[in-house]
Amino acid sequence: MARPKKIAILMTVLLLAFASLSYNSSASAANIVKGDTYANIVAVQTQLKKWGYYTGAVDGVFGPKTRTAVINFQKKNGLVPDGIVGSKTEAALGINLGSSSVSAGKNIIKGDTVANIKAVQNQLKKWGYYTGAVDGVFGPKTRAAVINFQKKNGLVPDGIVGSKTEAALGLNLGGTVKAAAAVSSNELYLLAKCIYAEARGEPYEGQVAIGAVVLNRVKDPRFPNTISGVIYQPGAFTAVADGQINLSPNQTAINAANDALNGWDPTYGCLYYYNPATATSKWIWSLPVVLKIGKHSFCKG
Repeated sequence: MARPKKIAILMTVLLLAFASLSYNSSASAANIVKGDTYANIVAVQTQLKKWGYYTGAVDGVFGPKTRTAVINFQKKNGLVPDGIVGSKTEAALGINLGSSSVSAGKNIIKGDTVANIKAVQNQLKKWGYYTGAVDGVFGPKTRAAVINFQKKNGLVPDGIVGSKTEAALGLNLGGTVKAAAAVSSNELYLLAKCIYAEARGEPYEGQVAIGAVVLNRVKDPRFPNTISGVIYQPGAFTAVADGQINLSPNQTAINAANDALNGWDPTYGCLYYYNPATATSKWIWSLPVVLKIGKHSFCKG
């Protein structure tokens, strides 16, 4: 008589296990129906914390603690306790996840291409935010590096490379400025000459910054749309006026030109710079200074 009872118990355990697996697989498919973006998860965690359901960190990660808090909230509010923030749970929480992130499921607004992701990874690696491989794959390590960069630079830490993060990274993912590999040797050499003439003796970052200003002007519709056009625009650069543009650049200046062309912009989009010790233009002094590198002050204009 003991055998049927054991079989019944075993069948019950198996059914419960199957139900648990089915439940977990459906829940793991999507934690937030409108997208598991950093901003959406933060919105959910913030609301749950406010109402006492969640005691963990508001870190934008939908982990076990967040899911348990969602389930407890759902149980208390007569909702299906599946741990998924669908439309009913969203409404009960009093949040609108449709507006908390305009790019759910998208890591780079201008496209998650291998080239764009590699450009982001290269820049983050150069500045010490990313230690993984430059492989063109936007994985957890890349996203974490983007978030850390955003936090350090006063940006919304959503892990998405939108226009502001793109600009702060000194990148142009739209491709309106040619990469170093695509410019002619003459353009590269001219940019290096400008850097050498304007900033030799400055810190390396400051030399790259001069090249970045030239390239930022190329992108701006108020300036000529070529490197040579920007550099030789009348009155634009002192080095052209006094003939120093004709000096031969050293390897450091050439390296700085390459880095600028590859997307490094230490100025975060500045269009102007000046040396406070020598500048005489009243107009340039009127511009708000964004940052200083070496002897130069950089402005957006």
